[in-house]
Amino acid sequence: MKKIAFLISGIFFISSCTSEQKIEGENVASQKEEVTTAAEKADDLPEAKWNGEYLKVVDGDEPKIKRKSQGSDFYSMGNVSLIIEGDSIKFKLFERKKNVLTFTTERINAFIKSAFNEDVHLTFKKTDIVTQHKGEYKADPTGKSMNSVKMTVISGEKEYSLQDGVVEIISFSPRLGTLELKIEGTFKAKDGAKKHGKGAIKMNFEHAVMTVS
Repeated sequence: MKKIAFLISGIFFISSCTSEQKIEGENVASQKEEVTTAAEKADDLPEAKWNGEYLKVVDGDEPKIKRKSQGSDFYSMGNVSLIIEGDSIKFKLFERKKNVLTFTTERINAFIKSAFNEDVHLTFKKTDIVTQHKGEYKADPTGKSMNSVKMTVISGEKEYSLQDGVVEIISFSPRLGTLELKIEGTFKAKDGAKKHGKGAIKMNFEHAVMTVS
């Protein structure tokens, strides 16, 4: 009887060990699956960087404004809004030290440069223009006629010059360095194509300087 009892005990012990090993194996497999699933989920998460307080998601599509040159900053000094046959030229950020208003008794020159590759140059010509500046100026690509305006717009690889139409000076203050315009007319592209355009400019220039005629 002792032999039978010993044999039964041995079988029970072996069965218990086998069950424990099986359960332990299942637990290990389950843990491995959880780790793998967690790793896969981690791979699906967006890239993030620790900023000292929390993980901040890094957006690869977020536009980043880069300085054009050392010591150059961007400022909001007004608004340029032009539409030339579907080509929208709008900017509100301007490059520092590149926006200047110069004038004489017969001429107003406005040099406008955005934070990006966009420029607008205007030259108005009229007798006593400082005191009698309000009104419409007829487009003149040569810039020689009186009561006229010469205008050039550069946007990236595109360049336009005002051929016909008018630019109205709504307000001009050499003391404050402000200029407000309304524009409408026909622009000529670099390839010779004529395009209708219109828009408005309202600027507060960094510098307004009176020059010698």
